[in-house]
Amino acid sequence: MKFIVMEGQAPASTAPQVLAIGKFDGVHLGHRAILNAARGLLTPEEWLAVMSFEPHPTYALTGNPEYARWLTPRRERVRLFTELGVDAFYVARFDRAFQQLEPAAFVDGYLVPLRVRHVVVGPDFRFGRGGQGTVDVLRDLGRERGFDVQVVQPVEEHGHKISSSRIREHLREGRVEAAQALLGRPYVVSGEVVHGDKRGRTIGFPTANLGGIDAYVLPKAGVYAAFVEVEEAHHTCSAHAFGVLNAGYRPTVDGRAFQLEVHLLDFDGDLYGKTLRVSFLRRIRDETKFESLEALKAQIARDCEVARALVGLSSGAQAERPLST
Repeated sequence: MKFIVMEGQAPASTAPQVLAIGKFDGVHLGHRAILNAARGLLTPEEWLAVMSFEPHPTYALTGNPEYARWLTPRRERVRLFTELGVDAFYVARFDRAFQQLEPAAFVDGYLVPLRVRHVVVGPDFRFGRGGQGTVDVLRDLGRERGFDVQVVQPVEEHGHKISSSRIREHLREGRVEAAQALLGRPYVVSGEVVHGDKRGRTIGFPTANLGGIDAYVLPKAGVYAAFVEVEEAHHTCSAHAFGVLNAGYRPTVDGRAFQLEVHLLDFDGDLYGKTLRVSFLRRIRDETKFESLEALKAQIARDCEVARALVGLSSGAQAERPLST
């Protein structure tokens, strides 16, 4: 898959394209409906392409710090779009100059050079200065410039629109299974294993501490059953295991920073410097401050048994991927 960050305008494309446009934060089931509609328009000579924006437009326009983080930061969107068969992924810099573009200037600078034949968007899509560009405006501009526009209606779950904001709310409340239902897969955070205080090793439960996760929306503090994959080059995985993950501040040892640390079940190996892809499967309990390390050790042992029961894993059994992306 080609990946291009666009500064100022789009590059000239060597192939005609069917382009899906949106924030694609989460690449959830609603986003996949847009991608599927775009795929259905393809001819053999055309590329399936996606255009997104960075920073998150909500953060850029409002300064809301919640949107400084993504459900799917760039590396996750690249991985997911690659797996979904996207041929080209374009990121437009959502800076002040971009925000001031007139609708026609956006089309001429970012769509025409890509040789777009079809554009696929959701019904609420807006573009251009102050959101002046509506779907109808895009259709009119496309008619003049040789592309058509298809609008994909929202996907609903239990009568409610699937949206990134709903997924964020579920994660804030620790409802990772509800988030999974809207995503169509478990929620994933990827990070590099960094050195911690190695306290878990001293009580018989070594943990992998994840660094480089500041770009992600992080679930509510607590203990979760997780599926863990060791990521290699080109988004492949060399090993995997179920695990028990603690998200939070580690109050028993007076931790001050929010961390993700995971104990892998039935796994033995050196993970330092490796990138782990952690899928949140089920919430086990709230994070708790214990009176002693022995009490913490006993609770972690119980957490491991709960996690095994939740994922149907007997001691020593080989983990299988719970849900494919």
